[in-house]
Amino acid sequence: MRKAIFPVAVMLLLACNDKQESAVVPATFEYRQLAAIMKDPKAIDRERIAGIAGTEATKLKTYQENFSADVSKRTIVFSWPNGEKKSVKTTGGKELQLEGHSSLGLGFVKKTSEENFRKKFAGKASVQEEINSITKDENIDADIAISEARYLAENARLQQFEEVENVGEAAYWETPVNALHVYARGISFTVTTNMENEKESRKKAVELTKFIFSNPPKLSE
Repeated sequence: MRKAIFPVAVMLLLACNDKQESAVVPATFEYRQLAAIMKDPKAIDRERIAGIAGTEATKLKTYQENFSADVSKRTIVFSWPNGEKKSVKTTGGKELQLEGHSSLGLGFVKKTSEENFRKKFAGKASVQEEINSITKDENIDADIAISEARYLAENARLQQFEEVENVGEAAYWETPVNALHVYARGISFTVTTNMENEKESRKKAVELTKFIFSNPPKLSE
């Protein structure tokens, strides 16, 4: 009987290890490391990012989607061709074959408390607070306020957040957009993904988070 149980126990253990996600925060991690990346994506190792993506560094493209002085509004996207082809029809009815791309992104870096971070993703209370804030703001046009409130409410209906253990000091996985929200050392940031499926997206998001923690850019004194 023991001989039959042992292989099953080993298989269960291996299955659990395969699902395990981990990105430990080093004691030296600090806000200015992430701020430096958001200001200058070249500050991080391009070869390592390509390694996480599973592509060649020469195929990796980097895009900055916002150059605001406010780092919390900046986002960076690392994109690469994934070998897929997509058919797109133009307004004239012509069909075009476009190369498909996958991507990993980083953004929305800001200082916050763990309590506020968890409050934002653990329930819908923060969404309602944001809706209330918009509708009460006299500086926002009434029609725009109503439109934004409706958008937030509809988005909240679709959003699902799952707490992820062993990543940062706190983390939540968001679907259906497949994004990882991370909190560490008084900082929150988001890793976005566009991969072939959710499992791969989640795996790559944790890998990028681990890389950010363990490979800080060179900082000027």
